[in-house]
Amino acid sequence: MTASALARPGRHRATFHVAELARRAGVTPATVRYYARIGLLSPAREAENGYRRFSSDDLRRVMFVRKAQALGLTIGDVRLILDEAAHDTPPCHLVLTLVQERLDEVRERLRELQDAERRMASALAEWASDEQSDDGDICPLIEGVALDETDPQIGRLHAVGGCHGRPQETRAPARP
Repeated sequence: MTASALARPGRHRATFHVAELARRAGVTPATVRYYARIGLLSPAREAENGYRRFSSDDLRRVMFVRKAQALGLTIGDVRLILDEAAHDTPPCHLVLTLVQERLDEVRERLRELQDAERRMASALAEWASDEQSDDGDICPLIEGVALDETDPQIGRLHAVGGCHGRPQETRAPARP
């Protein structure tokens, strides 16, 4: 199947109801309905009862979406790819760009998670070696943590007004 055929659904006779398409594609019926609602699929309607009927092209499109999502692409990315393919433009250059963007995002998220892992491990090691007092309003373990203002996670908290919209301290409270 060509990219343009994949981009233009409904060119073949409809053969599946929602549940059957979902089963064959390995998704839920709700997912099939969602894809139809946002325009990724174009089911035909049965005249006598209004049921949606999906074609083998729709099955290919659902499988395409699943594979794209497995690569980290979003539904918005998939829509861009399908739109480009619908204009008889091979979307592979766009796919390369989108996958590189998602990879960069994943790498940044991994850095953030590694930083969080280091902070957690450090806190646990410190807490294991210190005797903790009951001084503090909520939990002296957390209240005793020093914040690194250069940490992007901390910066995001301050930018949105702290946890639950409450201002956050910028310094750790003094330890007893």
